[in-house]
Amino acid sequence: MNEVNEEVGLKKQLGTVQILLYGVGTMLGAGIYVLVGKVAGYSGTLAPLSFLLAGVLAGLTAYSYSLLAPRFPKSGGEIIYVNKAFNSKRLASLVGWGVIFTGFISSAAILKGFVGYLNVFIEFPDAVVIIVSMTLLCLLAIWGIGESLNVIGLITLIEVGGLLFVIFVAGIDLEKFTSQFSQMFLAAPGYDIFAVFQGAFLAFYAFVGFEDLANVAEEAKNPQKSMPVAIMGSLFIALFLYVAVAVVAVIALPLNELIATDAPMAEIVANKGQHYAYIISLINVSST
Repeated sequence: MNEVNEEVGLKKQLGTVQILLYGVGTMLGAGIYVLVGKVAGYSGTLAPLSFLLAGVLAGLTAYSYSLLAPRFPKSGGEIIYVNKAFNSKRLASLVGWGVIFTGFISSAAILKGFVGYLNVFIEFPDAVVIIVSMTLLCLLAIWGIGESLNVIGLITLIEVGGLLFVIFVAGIDLEKFTSQFSQMFLAAPGYDIFAVFQGAFLAFYAFVGFEDLANVAEEAKNPQKSMPVAIMGSLFIALFLYVAVAVVAVIALPLNELIATDAPMAEIVANKGQHYAYIISLINVSST
């Protein structure tokens, strides 16, 4: 009796737009909604420069992923790449555990930011909010990759809309931007290059997420076409939004307020009306 060996793989069902929105969504929520004030705590008014530097550094890695993902379109991403490069399962396992722990840290930061914005409406014990949120996210992931990415795509559009809403409501005019440009990108009072790179080190976390796209390459309909576009496209979209909102934050808020707040986007628009703060907090709560 002849045995037929068939390669078992994941169902190819994801299009370029789905993967692109997934990449943007994995970066945006934790990045700008939570971190902009913390980055300013290190680099001050040069926070936009810190985000720009972090984006350039992340772009180098993203470019590598955009070349590797189409070449090795397997669920496993970094683990597959390391194993292929060094032929070492031990090293690949080490990288895999690193990815897992990074996921833990990312989830913790995102949920902490979610709690901060939820407190604008109602206060619950942090532990209760985090446990319930994690349970719901796990159920969404179990539901299926196609269904999950459709939900993520919708959430991503809400996140992008929220950031554009902040930029629009803040209403920073060109003259004000020009007069403060050097303080945000060139040199600020008490300029410290080390502090700028400290801010960039923290801001780099805001770009964590594009590497997750490599894990869905096996489920892409056409990974050779979709993966480079999705990886680099999501990075450039996030970089533009991060720098733009960092500029708005530095101009719109006094530095001490920006550093102290746990909900920087809400603080920015609150200056234009408290009802705006509720809107942006609602957007963040629904998208985180």
